[in-house]
Amino acid sequence: MSGNSPDPRRILALYLPEFLVELSQRAAPDRAPRAFGVVLQGEQGVTGEPLRASARLDAVSPAARRLGIREGQTIAEASALVGGFDVRRLGSDQVMAGLATVAEVALGFGATVALGPPDTVWVDVTGSLHLFAGEAALAEELVARVRALGHSVRLAVAGGPTLARSFARWSPPALDGKSIHLVAGDVTASAVRELPVLALPLSDECQSFLVRLGVLTVGDLALLPRGALGSRLEGEAARALELSAGRDPAPLTPYQPAPRMTEGVDFEHGVNGSEPLLFALRGLAARLAGRLFGRGLAAESLVLTIEHDRSIARLRSEKSHTRLRFALSTPLSREDEIRRVVGSRLERSRLPAPSVGLRLEAPVVVPASAHQLELGEVVASGVDVEKELPLVLAELAAEVGEARVGVLSLLDAHRLEARSTLAPAIVPQASRERRPKPKGPRQATPVAVHVSGAPLAEVEGVTKSAERAPLTRLLPEPVLLDAPLARGATVAIDRRLYSIERTSFEQRLSLVEWWSKAPVSRDYVRLLLKSTDGVTEALAYVDRASGKRYLQAIAD
Repeated sequence: MSGNSPDPRRILALYLPEFLVELSQRAAPDRAPRAFGVVLQGEQGVTGEPLRASARLDAVSPAARRLGIREGQTIAEASALVGGFDVRRLGSDQVMAGLATVAEVALGFGATVALGPPDTVWVDVTGSLHLFAGEAALAEELVARVRALGHSVRLAVAGGPTLARSFARWSPPALDGKSIHLVAGDVTASAVRELPVLALPLSDECQSFLVRLGVLTVGDLALLPRGALGSRLEGEAARALELSAGRDPAPLTPYQPAPRMTEGVDFEHGVNGSEPLLFALRGLAARLAGRLFGRGLAAESLVLTIEHDRSIARLRSEKSHTRLRFALSTPLSREDEIRRVVGSRLERSRLPAPSVGLRLEAPVVVPASAHQLELGEVVASGVDVEKELPLVLAELAAEVGEARVGVLSLLDAHRLEARSTLAPAIVPQASRERRPKPKGPRQATPVAVHVSGAPLAEVEGVTKSAERAPLTRLLPEPVLLDAPLARGATVAIDRRLYSIERTSFEQRLSLVEWWSKAPVSRDYVRLLLKSTDGVTEALAYVDRASGKRYLQAIAD
């Protein structure tokens, strides 16, 4: 009896060679690249205590590397080479948060993702290769997504996490320039022996001892007698020899993503204006979009928080932060869509003080809906109307306010101002799902006009058969008229004077909405108004209870 053998284990390693430098550069989006070093601090985070001159550099920028400064040097040694050498500090929490962002992007490529601080993320791609047409296609797409976050990356796929990380970090550059190394299981043993002995997870003391012996590669180590290795390498010999044979059974510790999705950046110095914030927003939107993709989610709402310099804000009697909320007409998950909606409002925002931090959060997320490609639904201009309209609606709501954007609905009412309402155009998906579905076919709401009292056959020369212009603009609030509704009276509308040329009776409302506390009784009158620009028609009414006259609509 024959059975299908399980797929061989395949672990992907994302090695981020400039990760610490890239995290430090986020705090200075408006500064030009310069030579600096990075010192990692422990779990207590970044403190205000000055760094000692004997502290060693964990990473250096490319500009500093060109000046001869290397990782592992002390601050004193670096300062001797470059006067006024800039040293920046990173806390372990910042490093883990940055790795977590990359890990959430990788969640879309494998079932298990693990973190390897300070510069590695592992993905178990054993059961997901068929979804991407093989290892090469999967690796290229993942590298593209990580680079979109602003990180340089090297990738390798091997039979275990330690081997994959060693290949990613120590393999020579690929000829195609993609920095992708796919090591098949049958060639792992021979490929690992070509790596330097520094690629093995040995202590600094053991590595120094082997180099002094002339053991420069893993293959050289495999040729040494095992007895001699056991006495010299103590408990590390078994692990080193197992890796040199191409075996790496080490398990992965799964990464558990945080429930709330927030991306942020803190500025080393306060920045003025919106341009530095828009530059930083590109990175925040890219990282948030990557995390949404990895989880298979989309943001139904967004919150952008701008932290201001507290001392300056207090001096100006302003709040210490500005919070912008975005209710989206459709869930968003792509970087360009998020940046487009948020950036349009951020660009027009008035900031009361210099900004020291920026936070982008997706407080409400929903499963992302996938649509099959459908040809013929794109207009001739190349714009997908079905996708573009929700984005335009979200941008409009962000600029003018959610309460001013909606769908005009007609109602069955007597009063002119109550015959329409602005229904919300942006309804959260959760609310749509909870809303009960109507039974039977949907019927349109009829629009009724209540008219009591017979129109006059002729009022000041206007006959019943005279053509009347349709009312096109309902004033937000009725305008109180001091002048009588008679020929020759003067009316002011929008800072412009009009004279009443003719009047005609329109309709009478008698005690409509009698069930409310304020029944309505009105006489509506059509007015023909004349100004220096020409003539127009308007609608006014007389409140029969108070006798006051109001202008309500214009036919312009």
